Parts: sequence; C-alpha cells; structure tokens
Amino acid sequence: MPELILLDHSGREPLYMQLYRHFRAEIEQHKLKEGDKFPSIRGLADSLSLSKITVEKAYQQLLCEGYIKSGNRARYSVNKFVESSWPAPASQAAKPAESPAEPPVRYDLASGEMDMGGFDFALWRRYINKAFTDQNRLMRYGDPEGETELRRQIVNYIRSRGVDCHQEQVIVGPGVQSLLNMLAGILKPYHGGIAFEEPGFKNGRRIWEDRGFRIIPVRLRREGIDTGELAASGARLVYVTPSHQFPTGYIMPIGERIRLLNWAGQTGATIIEDDYDSEFRYFGRPIPALKGLDTEGTVIYMGSFSKVIPPSIRISYMVLPDRLLEIYRKRASVYNQATSTVEQLALARYMADGHLERQIRRLRKLYNEKHALFRDNIRTVFGKRVEINETESGLHMVLTVKSALTPRELYDRALAKGCRIALLQDYYLGEAPVAPSQIILYFSKIPAAEMPTAIRLLKEAWFETS
Repeated sequence: MPELILLDHSGREPLYMQLYRHFRAEIEQHKLKEGDKFPSIRGLADSLSLSKITVEKAYQQLLCEGYIKSGNRARYSVNKFVESSWPAPASQAAKPAESPAEPPVRYDLASGEMDMGGFDFALWRRYINKAFTDQNRLMRYGDPEGETELRRQIVNYIRSRGVDCHQEQVIVGPGVQSLLNMLAGILKPYHGGIAFEEPGFKNGRRIWEDRGFRIIPVRLRREGIDTGELAASGARLVYVTPSHQFPTGYIMPIGERIRLLNWAGQTGATIIEDDYDSEFRYFGRPIPALKGLDTEGTVIYMGSFSKVIPPSIRISYMVLPDRLLEIYRKRASVYNQATSTVEQLALARYMADGHLERQIRRLRKLYNEKHALFRDNIRTVFGKRVEINETESGLHMVLTVKSALTPRELYDRALAKGCRIALLQDYYLGEAPVAPSQIILYFSKIPAAEMPTAIRLLKEAWFETS
C-alpha cells in the first residue's frame, strides 16, 4: 500500500491532507474494504519519509469522519462505508437556464432607506469606541431583554409619543420582524388567528403565517381599520399602524382609536401597534401613539430606530403590557439577546447625550424639504396624469396613475428605465382592486438634485413609450 501513495511535497496542500484524501478515495472506491487493516503510524511514516505527527493527523481526520475505526491496542481498520442513495447532481448542461437579470437600477424608489448624507458616521464611531472600553461586560451574552441603559433611554424617548411605561416592559431586539417572531411564540397558545389591515404589512403577515396563525384581512378605510368588520371577524388579536398606516399613509383619528380600544377592552383582545416612522410628521406635532391612550393594558407597542439611524444598526423594541410580562419571562430563557451589546451601549450613550433628538430634527428638516420637492416635481412633470394620495408624514407617497397599463406593466416599464417602484396591490392578502393602478414611491434615499430626472424617467416609461 505505501508505495502506491504519491504525495506532492512542494504543493500548497498540507501533506496530512493529501494522505487523508488518498485513503478516503480508496475507501469510497471500495479498494479498501470493511475490516482491512491500516499500516501502523510508525511503519507508514518510515516508508513515506514523513513524521509520525503527519500520519497521525491524517488518521485522526479519517477517524473523526467515520472512515476508519480504532480497535483496542490494535491498528486502525476500515469502517463500514454506506453508499449514498441520492442521485448524482445534474450536469451543468441539464440545469435550467437562469432567468434573465433585471436591468440595472439607477433610482430605487421602492426602498425607504436613509438619505446618504443623513447620518454622522464619524460621531457614531466615537460612541462605538466608548462602548468597547467596557471589555469585561462585552465578554458576556448580555441581558435577554436588552441592556439596562438602552431600555432606560427608550422609556424616556417614547414619552414624546405619549407612551408611559416602566423599564421592565421594554424588550430590545434586532429588528421588528425578529420581535414579532418572538411575540408570535408568546401568543400562540392563546390565539389561533390575527387580523391585519388590508392592505397591510406583508412581511409581518408572513411571520405570523409561518408560526401557524390564521391571517384575517380586515378592510381599511381612510379612517383606519374597519372596527365593525374587525368585531365581526371574531379576531382577538390585531396588527395595526394607526399613526401612519402602511402602505396607504392614512392616519387613524382619535374617535376611531377610542373605538378600537373599546373593542379590545370589551372582548379581551390584544392590539399590536407598529409605530414605524412616527418621527416624520412635517406639520404640527407628531400624532400620539395608540398606546398612549391605553388604560387597560391591551396594546403591545412596537418601535424601531431604522428610520432615524442606518437600518444596518439593527435595534428595535417592543413595550409589553404588564399582563404579558409574566408570560414573556416564562419563555425568556429560550431567547438569547441577538442585538449587539456594543451597539446597544453606543446607542444608549448617543441618546443620553441628546444626539438622537438632534438627528431626528435634522432628518425631519431634510425629509420635509425632499417631500415637498418630490411632490412638486411629480405635479410639474405628470400634471393631471397622476393623483397623489396627500399625507403630511412619512417617507413615501402613493400615486394613482391614470393609465390603461396594468400595475405590473407600470412596474416593468419603470424598471426598464432604471427605476424600481413598489405596487400597492402587492400589500393585499386577498384580491387587490382591479383599478385604479396605484404605486408606492419612496423619496428618502433619492438625492434631491436627481429627483426631476427620476420622475421624468417614470413619465417616459408610462406615457411616452411607443
């Protein structure tokens, strides 16, 4: 056996790996059969002019992977080898042809990401560096509910939304979708279904659907979710975005909020309030959160920093009513904190020093200007060919396009011009209205100087294409 082993002493691959691969191939090709003895380590090392350590490492790798076995004070022998019953991978020629690549996107109007100049990374780096000074703390997994300093700052922060809570109610997580997944696990024993606004947050719906919940779409009116239809649905759990409904932008008035809370109080239902971009109301004060009106502990409040600091810094939070805290704590041991401790500590200090408030004021001014510029350019370029669903907040607009083109045709033609858009119909669980064609356009990441070009490209795509 040794004289048949050829090793490349000048190659890049370690000798022990070459030896391991040789024996593995011999076993897989049945040249070595179950029970066959391997040469002794010393004997093989001498015959190949190798060190014993090199041979031993090759044998150990084969042993770990189950190709050989070790007898008591005996040489290694070949283990039983089971052939794979799976078919061989398809050849390259047999693989289906790849779908054609999308045209390059010049303007991503389907994304609510931040303006490129909207965040001071040099300042953030200083706070990250400060967080690294507490090395003893960084060696631990961290509090499953979130770092104490950050939860304390969140309590102070959401008071501006009318939310009065204590620190123990705040749970930090790496993004709202992660928190929703946790929440679905907590609530699953008590609810078989969950109602959603129709149209509504499709990624949120998927999480609950994946957890085995029945999704109950409830019609959306300009005043918000139809509370009469909600009551008739039999649902006892509902997900809403009352301060800036997504995707329509509607704002639920106070009367409807009280009606929704009364329904929850009378039926023992739970409301999940997603307050995803409440900071960006451009006229007057921000609308108080539904949670701020909640006196019965029926509302779970969800918030995120992803619109005011880069979304790559994955930090969101939820506020649980006291009645759900005990349920959460019984299951908390299965939820390790997945949010970076470094970033939590950095954000807590950043907030404590007043930088988050300044950041929000700066972004509100920037986005207010971009909102007005975007709206004015749409009116100038399109004239009466489109209608804007006017809102005074948020980072996107909904347009009704007066065209014979279907929504999908609008999407494809815009993409061919280098503009990615979103379709309102994609946010319906059931059948979307056939007409009119409504699209969603985000303006937050589009440079102000390039807005006229982006909008002109859309006009060319929809009204000037032969």
